[in-house]
Amino acid sequence: MWTDCTTCFESCASTAGECGCLGGAGEAGLPLMFIMALIVLGLFTVIGLFYSVLVATMVGQRIWQRHYHILAKRLLTKEYVVEDVDGEVTGSDWSPPPLPTEHVQQLKNLGLL
Repeated sequence: MWTDCTTCFESCASTAGECGCLGGAGEAGLPLMFIMALIVLGLFTVIGLFYSVLVATMVGQRIWQRHYHILAKRLLTKEYVVEDVDGEVTGSDWSPPPLPTEHVQQLKNLGLL
């Protein structure tokens, strides 16, 4: 869509009414506006898809972290079984055996120690 602006402004100076350079164009700009709308729509679609993949990845990662944390706690609870020592002869100086350093580190990583 092309309009000669010098002719338009000269004709505007001679008329006392409304002046519009694109007033006589009619529907000539409609296909161009349709193409621009499709381009904008396509751009928003691509950005939306990228954003949705990013959010889905973040949510999936968070779910996996929670699952792994719970699984690690379950494995530790299976390893440490509480035994009933009531009735056994124990002295006043009895204390439980020390934890292995690897297990202490795991418990600290999980925030349990």
